[in-house]
Parts: sequence; C-alpha cells; structure tokens
Amino acid sequence: MKAEGRRVLLLDVDGVLVLPPEMFGARLMRLYPQEAQEFFHGPFLKASTGQAELLELLPPLLSAVGYAGTPEAFMQEWFAAENVPNLPLLEAVKELRGAGWPVYLATNQERHRLHYLLHDMGLGQFVDGEFASCTVGVRKPDAAYFERVQERLNLSPARIVFWDDAPANVQAARAAGWTSHLYENLAGFTREMARLALA
Repeated sequence: MKAEGRRVLLLDVDGVLVLPPEMFGARLMRLYPQEAQEFFHGPFLKASTGQAELLELLPPLLSAVGYAGTPEAFMQEWFAAENVPNLPLLEAVKELRGAGWPVYLATNQERHRLHYLLHDMGLGQFVDGEFASCTVGVRKPDAAYFERVQERLNLSPARIVFWDDAPANVQAARAAGWTSHLYENLAGFTREMARLALA
C-alpha cells in the first residue's frame, strides 16, 4: 500500500546543494576540450551508473592531459575543488527535515564522489538517503531513473517533490508526474516549499 499522505523532498547536488565557482569537469572541458569531452561522454557514463570503476578509467585521461600524479591524487583534487556546499540551502533543508520532510539526494554521481559528498563534505547529515545514478543504475533525465526511484519510494508520483538546476531533468521528472521545480536561488526554493507546506 502506498503511503498517500506522505511527501518526500528530492534534491539534486551540483548546482543546488553544491555551488563551486566552476565545476572541475567544466574546467577540464575548458582546458582540454577534446580529451574531457571523450571522457565525460564516454567511459565516465559507465562509472556514473555503477558499471565501471572510476580509478580504472582515469589513466588514459590523465595521460592525455599530461597529469603526472596518480589517479587517486587526481580524484581527490577533483572532489576537493568542488567542496563548496550551499550552506544557506542546507540550513533550509535541515529545517524542512525537522518539520517532517524526508529528504534524499537525487543526483548523477559515481560511487567515489557520492561517498565524498555524504561523508567528507557532510551532506549525509542533512538527508535520509540517496538516489544516485550509480546506485539506481541509470542517469537523469532517462525516464527509467524516475521510474526506479518512484518504485523504491513506493509513493504516488505527485507526492515526490523534486528540485534540480537542469531544465531537462525538471521536465523529465514532470513527465513522470513528480512535483518538479527548477532551482534558481534560495528565495525561490523557500517560497515554494512554504507554499507546499500549506497545500
């Protein structure tokens, strides 16, 4: 039986809960466009759906861009460069959890960065769990992502409140029947969540 009266809040990470001045991947694209394009639109997709190990995929990229360190060092440099949590939003999320909202990450991630986000960056203390692409087995905005998450939540789609900064993901979630919003700033988020609390 579905818990029809319960609603849950699902939040994207990059561009929502984490706001670095420049994503590490975007920097690579700027400095090494061909090599980064081939990596992020090729091997990395398998790592982000749990089908491959990131550390085993990095050596060809590192060789191509002339990085002399180890894959582990590169990975840590990557993650540390993006360790810029959106603290005002996290405070708002903390308040929402205190008011009874279950909160989950809904994000495209490979397993090493997911662990970093939850433990090193500390996002785990603000959420009840995660629906990362590496554990779901498919990436947003694929319709299968939303189907699998909804099945695991065992909720009617309209009871799932979802925020993302990528219009394609917002549209795909809306097509799945979720209550879906484009994240632009904290003010818009808090205003809409307050409205939903009264609905």
